[in-house]
Amino acid sequence: MGIRTALTQARIVSLGVFAAAIWIVLTMLQVFGRLGPLSSGGVGQTPISGLVGLAVLGGALALLLVLYGELSETEPAPEPWE
Repeated sequence: MGIRTALTQARIVSLGVFAAAIWIVLTMLQVFGRLGPLSSGGVGQTPISGLVGLAVLGGALALLLVLYGELSETEPAPEPWE
């Protein structure tokens, strides 16, 4: 119940989730690199907006991890037709 199960059940969705997670992590690193000192003025891009952006991206990453966890589950599976 892991990567192998997720890739055999939904290969395209799993690869999309991996690509989106990598993109979100890279974007988070870029936003973190642009954060200035927390004592800067309130004009332009403020550090608070960067922190809010990081929180939103972290929430999106958490949702992707939940989606991946659901993809890798084998139960509950539909009953076979007889």
